[in-house]
Amino acid sequence: MPASQASLGEEARSPQGLYLLFEPGARPQRSDVLAMVEALDLVWVSHDPAGSPADPQDAAQGRDGYSGQWLELMMSGLTFDLLGMAPAPGVAVPQVVHRVALGAECDPHGKEALVLVPGPHLADGANSLPIVRAMLDLGCKMARRLEGVEAICWSPARSATATELFCRSVEGWTEGGPFPALGLTSFAANGEGQFASEGLGFFVGQELRFHPTLAQDRLAATRLGMRLVHDIVSAGRVGEAREFVTEDGERYSLSPLPDCDIVEVSRM
Repeated sequence: MPASQASLGEEARSPQGLYLLFEPGARPQRSDVLAMVEALDLVWVSHDPAGSPADPQDAAQGRDGYSGQWLELMMSGLTFDLLGMAPAPGVAVPQVVHRVALGAECDPHGKEALVLVPGPHLADGANSLPIVRAMLDLGCKMARRLEGVEAICWSPARSATATELFCRSVEGWTEGGPFPALGLTSFAANGEGQFASEGLGFFVGQELRFHPTLAQDRLAATRLGMRLVHDIVSAGRVGEAREFVTEDGERYSLSPLPDCDIVEVSRM
């Protein structure tokens, strides 16, 4: 039975983080994860509550009230918690609204999950690029090593992406390429019928909203949105109206609305 079903009773709420999705019953056990970490370079277990009998409370009660198998992993001097190892209760799969390169037969909400989240001392900077980069790098290394990862979910964007596509885009970023906008942000009609981004707000507190004339061609608007996400994540919040020029010389206006949490995108 999937860990996302309420009958498990003890599953944690869905924290913001990176989810590796598995078929029901296929989540790796603690021993599988420990073997995987042993095979990775520059990654190690910085805390294993199951190996700390002097602190039984820590072993029984995981982070944020999570009751189940968990480990603290370190990479690049940063620590991340891995929750949801079998056979203990899993972590609930978060709501997935956007699907990227997933076949119709892959239902994210029917899967079980491991989730990687920043350690408690990183919580205040969870949306900073160095922390996100390290966490995604670690998550993709895990996805490459663990058997049966069906998809990867990034909860701030409510998106689930095919594993290979997600990992390729993250690996390109860690090697100096563009920010992996497809997978960390999504583009679709919002509740008001407007074509907009979702997930950019996690990084800069703002989402993009496209002028109706741009939204008519949603594929082109998505491609433009991916370029804008890379630019904005690198430069920071759009504090005042400015121009954006593509490599092809097309000019667009970025105009933050008065409340500054929406940036309207229109052609100049």
